[in-house]
Amino acid sequence: MSQTGQFRQYAEERDPPRPRVSTPWKFSPPVQASEYHLIHLATGVSHGGFETLSGARQCAREEGLAAWDIFHGNVRVEYHDPRDETNQG
Repeated sequence: MSQTGQFRQYAEERDPPRPRVSTPWKFSPPVQASEYHLIHLATGVSHGGFETLSGARQCAREEGLAAWDIFHGNVRVEYHDPRDETNQG
């Protein structure tokens, strides 16, 4: 049986393209980062969000963390690792 002259239409050829509907975001990111997050470098555990940078530093001292990162939004504002020679904070 020959299939000459027979072809299968693909979905793009059968149906016209649907108009793109612009929907507004249901959740927008905050204009400014509102919390400082303390991350323990040895374990990668987050110690929560703090209202101030000094509050995050105080928690690091109280917990006895030797090395930590503090983030404000996606920006690393402090890096503390006494073993690292290229310490940036």
